[in-house]
Amino acid sequence: MALTLLSTVPQINYGVGQAGSDLSQILPIALVAVALLVAIVLDFSLPQPLRGTAAALTAAAGFALALLVAALRFATGGGGSAYSGFASGDTFALFFEMLLAALGLLSVVISRVYVRRRNLLEAELHVLLLAAVAGMMALASATSLVTVFISLETLSVALYVACGYSRRDTASQESAVKYLLVGGFASAFLLYGMALAYGATGTTVLSEIGKRVTEQDAHNPLLILSVILMAVGFGYKISGAPFHQWTPDVYEGAPLPVTAFMSVGTKAAAFAMIIRVFGTGLAHLQAEWALILAFIAVASMLIGNLAAVVQTSFKRLMAYSSVAQGGYMLVGVIAGGKSGFGATLFYLGAYLFMNFGAFAVLTMLVTPEGEHDRISDLDGLGYRHPLLGVLLTAFMLSLAGFPPSLGFFGKLFLFTAGVQSGWTAVVVIAVLASVISVAYYVRVVYHVWSPVTSERRLWRSPAVVGVVTLSAVMALAISLYPALVFALGLTGAADALAAGH
Repeated sequence: MALTLLSTVPQINYGVGQAGSDLSQILPIALVAVALLVAIVLDFSLPQPLRGTAAALTAAAGFALALLVAALRFATGGGGSAYSGFASGDTFALFFEMLLAALGLLSVVISRVYVRRRNLLEAELHVLLLAAVAGMMALASATSLVTVFISLETLSVALYVACGYSRRDTASQESAVKYLLVGGFASAFLLYGMALAYGATGTTVLSEIGKRVTEQDAHNPLLILSVILMAVGFGYKISGAPFHQWTPDVYEGAPLPVTAFMSVGTKAAAFAMIIRVFGTGLAHLQAEWALILAFIAVASMLIGNLAAVVQTSFKRLMAYSSVAQGGYMLVGVIAGGKSGFGATLFYLGAYLFMNFGAFAVLTMLVTPEGEHDRISDLDGLGYRHPLLGVLLTAFMLSLAGFPPSLGFFGKLFLFTAGVQSGWTAVVVIAVLASVISVAYYVRVVYHVWSPVTSERRLWRSPAVVGVVTLSAVMALAISLYPALVFALGLTGAADALAAGH
């Protein structure tokens, strides 16, 4: 009996060692998950007055540690496959983990300011942010259709609840229901497409799917139908036209911090998913999926920009802007290869600071009675708070792509990759759509510097000003050294491509 027990020791040691190795590959995700559990325990344990502060500090600590670990691992070349091919700690995953951890940190700050002004419970919102970021990070590192779907549903459920967080606000409740219904619809398309991919290849691991696709007829009807269904599901997740109808209503009704978080986080996670699934698992079907995504890209750029021109709500304007921006990012995806995927990663990093910074400015207009998100509510902002006026102007011009802004370099990399890969017609449409976008971005700038027409008080919040300023500084720094950040995107893209070969 003793010998039998002793003979199992090496196996146990190997199992523990393997578990530790696997865990190290997803350490940033684990840190956010631990912070989530700690925040939940503190929420149940502490008196009500202390819960919000404890949850905010826990969330901030979790995001900061995850950002630090992801950056250090990225600098050392990243890791490899974990959990029998179900996840990866490569530089592609680490790039998104850095981006999402930074987004989480910024979101904690404006969420804290927002809930205190609106007299809402604070701790639960930070818990939901932690859960959503954990799901997004897991989605970026997922290398199996199983982990892709589980991660997607994790972040989706957290965001469904977060959209309805303002329980006394009918619009918030309505946005949660709409997002839930559309999210379930999109998940059904994705799940059916994934099931067909599994049926055609006999595996859910993306690298194995890629190998088996090359060994069989690429025009297998099951695979083609799988690509179509998953492309539709992806279209919903990135707010791509013509699957974008839910976006303006959800963005407008959700609490401002949730809208700001979703506008960047869901898009980043969805594009990570698209590049993983199509770029790794179905790379040999690029001719099929690129054509579908090109249609979504063109529709998104045209419909998003044209619809944004007539909006009077800043949140709805930014929703349609998000639709159009997703179209630009798809140009890099359909271009494919290291330069195309790298350009998409660069633009997502740029979009974090441009878009989130613009939403953060709107936090200054929040009152206990509600949000004031009319574009006309920005009248005179440049005179009442010159710093915020200048920074919001910079964010708008950058989103429009004015040189030498960060948005200009992002579009330059995307459009160059598109032309080099033969998608010149799509790039021409993208340039024309960018010209249209100038109309509504400049309209926001016009209101910022128009005479003051309202006596509504402009709240002073050093924390929000700090977030806006930090976003602007990061955007400026990247625009000064775009090649450096683009190189980081290329590194992540190279790892994603390597996984498919």
